[in-house]
Amino acid sequence: MPELIAAEEQSPQLALKIGLRDEATFENFCPRPSLAAVLDSMTRPAAEPLQFLHGAAGEGKSHLLQALCHATAGALYLPLAELRGAHPGALLENLETAALLALDNLEHIAGDGEWEEALFHLMNRARAAQCPLWVAARSPAMDLGIELPDLRSRLGGGVTWAMTPANDEEMRRILQFRAERRGLAMPDAVASYLCARETRALGDLMDTLNRLDNASLQRQRPLTVPLVREVMGW
Repeated sequence: MPELIAAEEQSPQLALKIGLRDEATFENFCPRPSLAAVLDSMTRPAAEPLQFLHGAAGEGKSHLLQALCHATAGALYLPLAELRGAHPGALLENLETAALLALDNLEHIAGDGEWEEALFHLMNRARAAQCPLWVAARSPAMDLGIELPDLRSRLGGGVTWAMTPANDEEMRRILQFRAERRGLAMPDAVASYLCARETRALGDLMDTLNRLDNASLQRQRPLTVPLVREVMGW
């Protein structure tokens, strides 16, 4: 279970036994028109300190929050799905001293009275300390099942961003972008074939890309539709 550890010279992120994924950077995120405003808001100071980002699983919320933390010295990323088993009062104490807070997977603490109250107080302390706060969840704040009225009100008072699912063209572009970042050439025919056969979740597509990249390297073969069929058993 992730927990706070004594570390006077460590960054806030290192003081938690939670690491940021090395590849979760803005440079590794394929931009698309529907997310231009979100990306812009992440790269410049915002007038409203509370920003709420929602979208389906696999759309890139965690990637963006971690990218923001990579780009902000002294920022702290909190994946609530992993932290829910910890005592929230002790875990969240003094976190408003971070340069920025990114709270991921908010849906995992919805309905937990102790966590909801602790998060509400953290948000108040963060606002008083002028600490920017980004929160991500799979649904809009009002649809999460948050029971504490004050927390619902606080979440609804920030700026809300919706991550809409990528369309077919965007999915192909994302696949080719991520393949290129690996040094792997992906023809249009392969990208179209993968999008037609694989699930719509970007996380699943990235797992498939990893398998194909390894297979292409091991077999010393370029990425083609026949190779995809062979590796994936389609």
